[in-house]
Amino acid sequence: MEENIFIIHDSAIIRRGLTSIMQEYFKMEVTQLASPEELNPFSRIEDRLIIVAIQEGCKLDPALEATLSKSNQVFLIALSTHNKPLAEDSDYDFKIHLSSGVLQIQQVIQLVRNSATRYKATTTNSTNDELTQREVDVIKKIALGLANKDIADSLNISVHTVISHRKNITEKLNIKSISGLTVYAIMNNLLDISDIKPDELV
Repeated sequence: MEENIFIIHDSAIIRRGLTSIMQEYFKMEVTQLASPEELNPFSRIEDRLIIVAIQEGCKLDPALEATLSKSNQVFLIALSTHNKPLAEDSDYDFKIHLSSGVLQIQQVIQLVRNSATRYKATTTNSTNDELTQREVDVIKKIALGLANKDIADSLNISVHTVISHRKNITEKLNIKSISGLTVYAIMNNLLDISDIKPDELV
């Protein structure tokens, strides 16, 4: 599948810096744009993953946004200067803090790449209400890279119970991978991307 990433920011330094990171670590076409209006000619989205990393607060053209929202292969990433988590009604799927390190930026992009199709297909009709509070607690720990024993110790439950919760979570969400569960946790505001340490994920 063809992949594209658009970096939209009025700062050329930020655009070039993020482009350098993307091109060094990912084999993706990167297009730098100074404003959301410049994205309009690139609205063809069939059979490709499009990641739009856009300056937080900027708005896409309503017609373009409507077109993009019809695809399960388009993700919007907010490029933010503050540490507040995304609001539940946010138009963005993820957030990258402009003060984030290279590993955190890599993690966001890799999570999107690994889970884009599966996540959109399996969780469109899913809500946090389908999970028990304990299952939510377990997902958070999984996303933070904890092994079953560490999860059990931190929640004061048995390893067997953790395994049982993981099985129930997989059946409810139809998400089996750690990266997929991490995406679910972030996109449902269970935790913030800044809480995740990529080098500690199992």
